[in-house]
Amino acid sequence: MGQSLILQPDEKVSPPHPLLPPGSALYALERGPQVQAALRTFLNTPHPLETLSDPTAYGSEGSILRDHDSSNYLKAINAVLRQQTKQMRRTHRLHRCHDWWPLVASSSPSPHVAVYTMDSPPFPLPQREMAAAVKT
Repeated sequence: MGQSLILQPDEKVSPPHPLLPPGSALYALERGPQVQAALRTFLNTPHPLETLSDPTAYGSEGSILRDHDSSNYLKAINAVLRQQTKQMRRTHRLHRCHDWWPLVASSSPSPHVAVYTMDSPPFPLPQREMAAAVKT
């Protein structure tokens, strides 16, 4: 309670609402006096009586059936989830490229790359292997 969610379906499923940008999205509105007025305006655009007075709103292709069909809600939620998943993958891929590309593209050792020799191994070697490594 205290939060209203507005689900905007894709244009293929339903025409966009005149007060929302096109494209599928899920909008969350917190409660407050200004939000209440905006929500009231949103719900009354177009006014429900305009929709009911339109003869094309009825029937199998009408907006009443389309807007109250539960499978359309599932399609809209899946579209939003797919969009978010793509965005998360894209962001993850960009971060990964941003982290690795300087290491791959540089010809000189980066300060972030530690170069170890046999004189200074990255982990302590047993004395026997250390002596063999120093001799060679």
